[in-house]
Amino acid sequence: MLMYASFSVMADGSPASISSNPSPAVSNKPVEVTIRSYDFGQDVFCYSWAVVNGEDKPATSWDGANDAKYRMTSQQGVYTFTVEDIKNFYNLTDQELTCVSKLGFIAKNTTGGQTIDLFVDVVQGAREAYSGGEGTQASPFILKTAKDLKDFSTTASDWSADTYVRLDADIDAAGLTTSIGNTSTPFKGHFDGNGHTISNFTISSTKFGSATGLFGAIDGGTVEMLGVVGADVRGTTYTGILAGLVNNGTISRCYTAGAVTGSSICTGGLVGENQGGTITDCYSGATVTNTADYAIGGLVGKNSGKIGNAYAAGSVSGHDYVGGVVGANYGTIDYCAALNAMITSSNSYGARFGGNNNSENRSTGNFSWEAIEPGHSSWTTHGDHGAQKSNGELTDEVTFRSLSGWDFANTWEWRKENGRNYPALKGMGGQECLLGDKFFNLTVGIHSTAEEGNNIVVEPCITEGPVTVTAQNGVAACMAYALSGALAYQTSFNGEQTVSLDLSGVQPGLYLLRVTTTNGTEGIIKIIRK
Repeated sequence: MLMYASFSVMADGSPASISSNPSPAVSNKPVEVTIRSYDFGQDVFCYSWAVVNGEDKPATSWDGANDAKYRMTSQQGVYTFTVEDIKNFYNLTDQELTCVSKLGFIAKNTTGGQTIDLFVDVVQGAREAYSGGEGTQASPFILKTAKDLKDFSTTASDWSADTYVRLDADIDAAGLTTSIGNTSTPFKGHFDGNGHTISNFTISSTKFGSATGLFGAIDGGTVEMLGVVGADVRGTTYTGILAGLVNNGTISRCYTAGAVTGSSICTGGLVGENQGGTITDCYSGATVTNTADYAIGGLVGKNSGKIGNAYAAGSVSGHDYVGGVVGANYGTIDYCAALNAMITSSNSYGARFGGNNNSENRSTGNFSWEAIEPGHSSWTTHGDHGAQKSNGELTDEVTFRSLSGWDFANTWEWRKENGRNYPALKGMGGQECLLGDKFFNLTVGIHSTAEEGNNIVVEPCITEGPVTVTAQNGVAACMAYALSGALAYQTSFNGEQTVSLDLSGVQPGLYLLRVTTTNGTEGIIKIIRK
């Protein structure tokens, strides 16, 4: 292919060299080539050809390469060029593409300077793998069956940054036993859930230092529009239903439900640890448990990246640094909500929203349900509670939209089902209300004055202050809520069958008195403070 006698060499006299990314080039994926040579100017162009069954198929004529389309980036003898689509760039037929063995390149200027012929090898990319597709952006791999998902979870070569995958059906993953990606070979590709769900995913790992989840570890990859429901994920370090560890990358418009259990650091309902990724427009209703260690959160165990426009609704139980949305935050969390039923910490750091509240916890616009219960004796002195809001505020669409600032035009929607109001993701299947019964009992349940089923009697129900509560099973706690959902009064007891309350400090009005007995049964009774 040499057109002129002169060609460039390196400073040490060696001929020019070429490298490619990926190496070797893949027939159905973009390839970037880098040529290193003697510096012969800034206006350098790429003359290139494909070798098909031993025959050269040039992309253009020699003089035609002197066009902006073929201009190489130039920097002191280093020239780069990207072929986005090998088939179209070289004007190949489908059959010719399957016979390409090499790509030839010459870097040249318009005054006679050029390199020698340089070649990169080409391997054939996957064609029509899984239920279809080639793994490219234009033709992503299609996953429709449990076998597709299982095969994908064991094919590390398809986790690369230039691989695109799309879910085209809801999949029951009961037989899946391997995470997609791990700490040594993380997922770097692009996974489009396409609004579908993966259900009944169950996995257990006892290896310390491992990352456990549907995606074990993600590094630079993207996961979007995916629901993972009915999950049971158990691990040691870095344990979450969607992903165990996110080094960097993006997770958006995803949700999880089920249970996640960890035995070492970093356990979360969506992600175990987010080291440097971005998580947006997601939620989790998973029950999260890790009573042995540090950083346990309803959405993310530990965050050093960015989280925004998200909420958590499941109960969280942990040892230290325990929070409704995040266990330990050393990154940025904006406009997120803790709507959990209960947060339990057995050590010093546990709060409604996040387990820590120091200078490294960068938070803006976050809020929590004021009636989240501490599963431990009382809230600790440390932790982030967010701006506390009542049931009335959190179940009212207009108020919630104003509080959250989320995009309800394109990303979120407000659902009203069976007397329950809650935010859900637009365009996503399989969603149900994941907020606990207690969240709605305070606003939708005005019951009779005597809860006979629970053997709870409150009298008088119209009072200037004194109230007597009798429960056959013994009284554990009493809380009075205004109809707006605001907590007006609370006290606890040691299981006495008859107890006295003094509501004289409560403003006159109608209240819902929630009585919890020692065996966990509850009654909600309407009372009036005169």
